[in-house]
Amino acid sequence: MLYTVVPLERIYSNMAKSVLDEYKVKGLMPKDEPVTYKDIPIAHGKILAQLEGDKYVVSRINSTDMADYLNSKYAPGSQIKIDDFWI
Repeated sequence: MLYTVVPLERIYSNMAKSVLDEYKVKGLMPKDEPVTYKDIPIAHGKILAQLEGDKYVVSRINSTDMADYLNSKYAPGSQIKIDDFWI
């Protein structure tokens, strides 16, 4: 067992690369598709959302108001509608 903050991809880079390549060859992993991100301004900062299908999913929040981090609407992984935010 390895306890470290270093990502395993950096430790086992050659092994991980070969395993991932093997999965891609077998077709078990989805093909690499470009990821679309959008910065959405909020009152005290912004959130970074990733396009998944026809909805955006929150990836990151940057705000100067600590209450924004407790808001479940801005929680990473939550789905949002762009129309709900002023741009």
